[in-house]
Amino acid sequence: MALTARLPKQEVKHDAPSPQASPDVTPRTSLRQLANAVARVPLGTMDHRAVEVQRALRHLHLLLRSERLYQKDHPLRLDSLDSAYDSLRDANEMMGGLEIRVERGGLVAPRIGDAHLPDARGEMQALAMDLQRAGIQALAFSKKFHVGELDTLARLVKESLLRSEEPANGGGNAWWPARLLENRVEGISINTQTERRVDTVLASLIGALVAYGGHSPRETADSPIQAPNFDDLVASLRLLARLTPPLETARGLSPEEAARAIHGAMEEASRDSVTMLLSSVSQYGPREGERPQPYLLRLSEHLIFEFLTAEFSSGSLTASSVRPTFQRLSDVIVESGGYAGPHSSQHLSSLAVAWATETHREQLIDRFWLELSPREKSAVLRGSDVWCVPVAALRHTLGQLADAGADAPRREARNIVLNYARRIEQADASARRSVAAGLNELSPIIESLWPNQLPEDLSRGGMKALDSEKAPETAALLAAFVEALGRIAVTRGDYAGFETILTGLERVPQDKEHDHMTALANRLVAQDRWLLLVDAALANRALDPVLPRLLQRDPERLLDRLTLLLTEPRGAEMVPAMARLLRTIGVPVLNLLETRLYEARRQRVTAAIKLLAAADPERLLRGLARAMASWEWNLQDLAVSELMRPNNSASALSTAFVFSAILADAHPMVVPMMIDQLGLAQETTAVPQLMEIAAGEHETLRDQFVRIKAIEALGRMRATEAAELLRRLAESREGLAYAEPAGLRAAAEDALALMENRPSFKQAAAAFGAPAQSSSGYVIPRRYTRVPLDSPLRAQIEGAPAGLTRVRTISLGGAYLESPRRLSVGDSIKLEVRAGLRKINFTAVVRNIGPDGSGVEFVHMRDEDREKLRKLVQRHLHL
Repeated sequence: MALTARLPKQEVKHDAPSPQASPDVTPRTSLRQLANAVARVPLGTMDHRAVEVQRALRHLHLLLRSERLYQKDHPLRLDSLDSAYDSLRDANEMMGGLEIRVERGGLVAPRIGDAHLPDARGEMQALAMDLQRAGIQALAFSKKFHVGELDTLARLVKESLLRSEEPANGGGNAWWPARLLENRVEGISINTQTERRVDTVLASLIGALVAYGGHSPRETADSPIQAPNFDDLVASLRLLARLTPPLETARGLSPEEAARAIHGAMEEASRDSVTMLLSSVSQYGPREGERPQPYLLRLSEHLIFEFLTAEFSSGSLTASSVRPTFQRLSDVIVESGGYAGPHSSQHLSSLAVAWATETHREQLIDRFWLELSPREKSAVLRGSDVWCVPVAALRHTLGQLADAGADAPRREARNIVLNYARRIEQADASARRSVAAGLNELSPIIESLWPNQLPEDLSRGGMKALDSEKAPETAALLAAFVEALGRIAVTRGDYAGFETILTGLERVPQDKEHDHMTALANRLVAQDRWLLLVDAALANRALDPVLPRLLQRDPERLLDRLTLLLTEPRGAEMVPAMARLLRTIGVPVLNLLETRLYEARRQRVTAAIKLLAAADPERLLRGLARAMASWEWNLQDLAVSELMRPNNSASALSTAFVFSAILADAHPMVVPMMIDQLGLAQETTAVPQLMEIAAGEHETLRDQFVRIKAIEALGRMRATEAAELLRRLAESREGLAYAEPAGLRAAAEDALALMENRPSFKQAAAAFGAPAQSSSGYVIPRRYTRVPLDSPLRAQIEGAPAGLTRVRTISLGGAYLESPRRLSVGDSIKLEVRAGLRKINFTAVVRNIGPDGSGVEFVHMRDEDREKLRKLVQRHLHL
């Protein structure tokens, strides 16, 4: 019995639930979850009226579900009834009366528009299917409907679903009005035709259909309802196609000619065809102001959809037969839509032209799968015929599952994708092409479904199919898919997956038949992906063991990239990571790097020196003897300074030994630094050569600054065999004057003080003894004690970039300059320092850059400048 008033919640009896026997029974928590989901649906940017109507219909759907699951006094059912009544009443008041039209695939609110209500979650489609099964094509709520009438509606819908397979007793569409009248429901109307403005031509056509088919025996026979067969559908479509030309004003037919054509088509058609067409017209009537041509096109679509959906649900139509059946029915309309009357300049009607368009057919096939019930669609997506589903429908379903957020729907989506990918092994060439094209279109969804690592089944199956595919178009599509998988793997850092793809492509035979796979392997490591691999290998984290294996495939390109990176401002910071990578790859890339020492391109040689010094200094030493003579002085300076880094202290002895062997081939401004290394490394085998240089007897190394450096090296090594030579240099005279310059004599005195432990030992050790505070933060270890100046000295940098600077600290080997002008490591400058009235001139090389200045090393100076510098340093020493 219908409720006539709302039931107060405090009077609800909480009896034990007794669900009706139904295959759709679900746990009660699912209804609570659905109710909560309805309440959480965001309003978005849609029309607020559409939002309210959607919310009301969601609650109505929930009510119909609870009606089937629970007894009428169950608390969950009563809650659903209250919620549905509240939301429907609110929407009814806002709209001034709520009218809903049930169509295939969705619901339409005519007062909002003729389009289906938005349905992102498929809820409107599910409600439409339930209402259609109950025989409801139109549902209207007046302002005076109450909760008792809504309760009666839910009960009658349940009854109509239970009787859907019983014999039809002549009621037809009158069943619902009769049942509503019997239960005294006045505020809700069902299948009542509202008054609308219909085109006069369409009204005449509908009248003719009624005249010819309105009293068909099929409508009154007391026999079970039988679905029309394929021949009935073809006959109805032919009739519809033949009725179209007379309705087109472009034909220029008179009303009498059009009427004769319509009646002629009716007379030639069977009564069953007319009845079937009339039944569709009654279910899908013309919309407000709809013209004949659009309406007949829509009607033909509904005829085909209704038939194919029923056939598919019954199992008579398989997934693989959907497309051929659509094509066959489309051809029927096109063939029957020809016109050969007195005005036949256009040989096809507008209906036939629309159905002849391949785009229209594809859109309808997509729509069929999109509007298919979830249960039937899921069965196809899990089966072997999943390849028959158009990509648009597949993408829509996967997108809904992926956006659900929960694990189960996403797991279901992954299984569907893997099942779809396995169909690439189909024997049918067209099926393989369809799957290959679909996989490419689904790449974004595949990427979102596996956020961490793609399954190997996808790449392995794609490469296997690509290896055996003979059709060029399908092979190209498969290659694009495999390339997309490789791109995803690299972008995500799944280098193991990327290596699997690349290795699989490289294992194929290297013949003409497999050239396309070789070309694909080359494309996989194209410039952008190669750069990503190199950047990942140089990142400040543990080195992935796969990256060196990937990069060693093309050592030449790897070294070109590293060479380019070294020219960037942050290039020096990446040298340790580059060295780590090169050492991990090993011999292939190190051998190639060593050969670059002998090239003519300066940038390549510079990079090779820096990388070998950091990764394998022994290789650089081996190449140094061969390449030294051919390098200009700044390349020699770079190689020597890199080898003298504190990081290479383990090879200091080897470095000193090689330096002693190539000393004569080095540039004069590089020799002083090499001699310093001989002294610091205590390379005693070089003592005879140093003594020869110190005495000024060497064939080429006779510069006073070089001689002073040799003397200092002998002092550092405490080479007692050179003591006599040093005394001679310090004391020998030519007449009244000393034979050697003052700077050289002073250096000899300091060296003797170190050897013989004279009273001036501390002063000499402080001046050019190796300081203990030298650290690996400097390019070259400090070889002289640095002296801070209480009052900075002014200095002038000559050449480009020129400018004034200040000297904050100074030593016998270099200084720290404070300057607004920024210098670069390796720059050679001429420096003039002013100490009172004295001017000291140096040639210096920039070794490091600080936050407020630059550290420079003195690589050459005249003897008198050296003496001035020594006195300046000794004056500021704090012993």
